[in-house]
Amino acid sequence: MNAFIHDLRYGLRMLAKNPGFGAVGILSLALGIGANTTIFSIIDKELLNPWPVKDPGRLAKIWTDSPKLGSDAISYPDYLDILSQVAAFSDVVAFGYRGCYLSVEGRGQGLEASVLVVSQNYFDALGVRTILGRAFTPQPSQAAAEGHSVVVSYNLWQKYFGGDPSLPGKTALFDDKQFTVIGVAPEGFTELEGAHPDIWLTKEGWETMLPSEVQSDAARDYRWFDVAGYLRRGTKIDEARAQLKTLAKRLASAYPSSNQGVNFAARPALELTLQTAGPALFFMAMVGLVLLISCANVANLLLAQTERRQREIALRRAMGAGQRRLVLQLLTEGLPLAVAGGALGILLAAWLIKILPAILPGMSDILLKLDGRALLFTTAISLFSVLVFGLVPSFWVSRAGVVPVLKGDDPRLGRTMGRVPLRSLLVSGEIALAVVLLVGSALLFRSLRYSLRINPGFDANRNVLMLRVAPPQFYGYSNAQANAIYPALTAQAGSVPGVIRASYARRPSLTEEEGGEKEDVVIPGVQPPPGSDHFKIRYNIVGPKFFATLGTRLEDGREFNQFDLPSTPPVVIINDAMARRFWPGQEPVGKALQIDKKSYQIVGVVESGRYLRLHENLQPYLFLPFTQVGSWECSLLVETAADPRALVPAILQATGHVAKNLPIVNAVTLKEHMREATVSERSGAEVLGGLSVLGMVLAAVGLYAAVAYLVNRRTHELGIRMALGARRGDVLRLVLWQGLRLSGTGAAVGLVGAYAASRLMSGFIYGVAATDPLSYAAGTLVAISVALLASYFPARRATKVDPLVALRYE
Repeated sequence: MNAFIHDLRYGLRMLAKNPGFGAVGILSLALGIGANTTIFSIIDKELLNPWPVKDPGRLAKIWTDSPKLGSDAISYPDYLDILSQVAAFSDVVAFGYRGCYLSVEGRGQGLEASVLVVSQNYFDALGVRTILGRAFTPQPSQAAAEGHSVVVSYNLWQKYFGGDPSLPGKTALFDDKQFTVIGVAPEGFTELEGAHPDIWLTKEGWETMLPSEVQSDAARDYRWFDVAGYLRRGTKIDEARAQLKTLAKRLASAYPSSNQGVNFAARPALELTLQTAGPALFFMAMVGLVLLISCANVANLLLAQTERRQREIALRRAMGAGQRRLVLQLLTEGLPLAVAGGALGILLAAWLIKILPAILPGMSDILLKLDGRALLFTTAISLFSVLVFGLVPSFWVSRAGVVPVLKGDDPRLGRTMGRVPLRSLLVSGEIALAVVLLVGSALLFRSLRYSLRINPGFDANRNVLMLRVAPPQFYGYSNAQANAIYPALTAQAGSVPGVIRASYARRPSLTEEEGGEKEDVVIPGVQPPPGSDHFKIRYNIVGPKFFATLGTRLEDGREFNQFDLPSTPPVVIINDAMARRFWPGQEPVGKALQIDKKSYQIVGVVESGRYLRLHENLQPYLFLPFTQVGSWECSLLVETAADPRALVPAILQATGHVAKNLPIVNAVTLKEHMREATVSERSGAEVLGGLSVLGMVLAAVGLYAAVAYLVNRRTHELGIRMALGARRGDVLRLVLWQGLRLSGTGAAVGLVGAYAASRLMSGFIYGVAATDPLSYAAGTLVAISVALLASYFPARRATKVDPLVALRYE
């Protein structure tokens, strides 16, 4: 311990004598450690510890698995049977994120709130405690009594209820129905699929809000609940699967109409999470490269410092210090760098975590914080950095021969066994790692560029405002009244000055929630798939001027209009993908098809688009007229001459005259909607782009320091060259060639590493090959250009060496 304290004090004195060296080393480590800690906090929250519940390692996901249904959710009656009859689980919960929204009344424009419908035991089984009030009572006998009770999220409590500490026990109107708020969930608490509900409601409570014509949750073939169960301690997942298989056979026998051929599958929840861990682990590996570049930087600085101390180290060895003692001394002297770099890295990570939601919209819903796990990770990588940047230089310096050093110099100093300077290996390694980062970010940005150029089937740059209307049926309107409201709202919105036109649709494009419903379609003269008498084709229900409002190109025929009424023959519009598939080389307008055994006439063909996800393949699609079919939910689409955001108050005021108690619960522009469709890609490209810039800057600093050190070591040689007639240009080329050789070697190695890394990216890049030559060329060119720039400044300084001063240098 005395030796450790002595070495530590000596290291601190060395830093104090050379503050520039200490500042560069600490800043390099802080940048690497701060970036790693930030990314680790994200991955830890979303992947390693995704659920803020008790003992997540015992959780298993359960789902329906059958040849007919495939992998599907579970009905509530089936859930109750699993809860009561599968002994392998100590508790089982059900939760359903419906993709629909509750409009919370108040403050003029309504507030859109997402709902998670849960089983009565949800909070109790997961071990989640409310921060205010209480959660639902787990006893089934209390289900009816708590049918009008809700638990609200921390964000909703702050945003809508103003953080009222006396909220539990008070009532509020949700969808024009009165509920009692009994508790507030912990901040950041999500459902097990990662979504962020605003309201938790029991199944009984949800059914009180549904219109009478909506299917009851009591139906055994109405499958929309996700189910998770806690394995009993000591119970294996295979035992649970065997019991689920037995239960499935029993239910198939008892309820053949709904459960024939239906099985139940189960798998540990953490395993399912790790299946989607590819992108997260890739980014963790990439940010690890930044830390390695930081460590290589500091290793280079330490190597230069220890080379200057070679005579001191040789004297220590001559006086009896062994290699082990010298290595421990040099490692201990590097400890202050690691501690200071780690501390500054924590401060940097805390700042990054604070600003990330503002920089990356995709992070806005993730509650990040530096907890004990993140601090433990920071401590671990700080100690790791001590070993990385301290061990190799100290090992080679401590092996230097004593007599040659005391006589003057050791030709092995700073060289590896292969006679290649260790400093050169470190710098080339930094450039190689930077190339891997640059190529990866180039691939992601090229993928993002491809995604932004995808034709979504409408004009994404048009000034269109999308307003979500609370479902009228939830507010006591009949179907006939609801179907009359949307045309009236559209007419009022269209009358606002500055509005060009307005329309409405059941759902906007690129909306996955409940956007995948299909109709049974029979096409005369076309053979349906084997084993079926019809095709399954997705659809939307739209109003007049829908395609003109969005800028969707009409290929043939006409749009829907106000004359398409229930009393007139049913009509339909198809996209050109459907026209090409079922009527190749023919005129589809005027053709007939059957939808749910009812005949429809095709009156128009529009350009194909993307309807659920931006990267889906082009597929047949139907558009049905709202004026003939109707819908229980719709969004208004309002095209404006200028910025649509500026017209929101006027549009809300105009539509308020139609139904005062029916709020508009959300308003976004079409451009904002499109940005949301690419938010994951955009965030990934920006994160890796930032890491690549950081890595390249650190590598450039390392190269600059290495070339500057070499110039300093070769001052005597350069003076002799210039005294013998070498011109400034010759010296400049000589030094630049040194930097180019180091960066070129590193870039060549980096291309091999980039190829290996890009194979891991093939699952989340679009429209660009993992071996895209342009991305590889761009990454290499940027790396070598920055490396040459970093080499230029010490090279320029070398050209100003005075030969007389240089000859007297030693």
